[in-house]
Amino acid sequence: MTSCKLSKVIPSCLSFVLKRKKALHFNRNFGRKMTDVSNHLERTAESGRNNITSLATVIGLRQESTTVKSLRLKIHDERLIFKAGQWVDMFMPEVDIVGGFSMYSSPEQLQREGTIDLAVKYSTHPPALWVHTKCNEGTKVYIRVGGDIYYDPGVSEPPHDLLLIAGGIGINPLLSILYHVRDLITLKKKGNLEGDKLIPQKVLLLYSAAKQDELICKNQIEKIVSANDEIKCKFFVTQAESSNGLKAGRIGKEDIKESFNWLKEHQTKTYICGPSPMITDMEKLLIGQGLDKKTILYEKWWIPAETA
Repeated sequence: MTSCKLSKVIPSCLSFVLKRKKALHFNRNFGRKMTDVSNHLERTAESGRNNITSLATVIGLRQESTTVKSLRLKIHDERLIFKAGQWVDMFMPEVDIVGGFSMYSSPEQLQREGTIDLAVKYSTHPPALWVHTKCNEGTKVYIRVGGDIYYDPGVSEPPHDLLLIAGGIGINPLLSILYHVRDLITLKKKGNLEGDKLIPQKVLLLYSAAKQDELICKNQIEKIVSANDEIKCKFFVTQAESSNGLKAGRIGKEDIKESFNWLKEHQTKTYICGPSPMITDMEKLLIGQGLDKKTILYEKWWIPAETA
């Protein structure tokens, strides 16, 4: 039953992507402003995609918070790869709408273990609802990697610092970038870093969520920070009081200004992911701080207010 359903959905969806896809170079902005949020393929039709579509098996499920569930997928096709910050089209049984979810795991995890991790916030949108109510260990899905905003600098690029600004479930692609940097640092310490890989000099993550329990992977982030002097993180909660290293309120002008007491404006790359208004506000603050607009990279997920 499951295989039959998937075999009907996948060809028509991929045909749609191939017909609408255009050749793209690396774009500063990912996503287009649309009021119809239901069609992930329509919203991302012009985004670059990998030509590999792989069968994947759900081998782990975990409730990360009251509203966020994570999945670990075992990838069957060894040719499938991704870059930190990208997302996947996910074709699910008994769901006619294709889901679009960002990885929060690192590319190195896929190389080591053959797995990727996704975190999905609850929504009545069919793909997210399926993850929260129908998905089980052993379930088979198909995935395809896409996205033009990612972090993969080469040694030919100048040294740089990295600023990551996340709002809510927008942490996903930025966490993938953070884990990628951690893994590169580990490889370097072991003398196994490939010669064409570049590690940022400093990394700062500004991570905001409504409440503390919505700061998913907070413990893992703190472990990375404690193990690496070149990585720092500041947590913000918008619907709670300051406590235990959490700052109450939204990320603001003074927080951005303070970031550059440690980072260097002229060599900082910034990645933002979160609700659309937050991205707009952060970009204005960063430009006001003197950053070149071309160094501010983001993707906008045009999602219903209930899932923001």
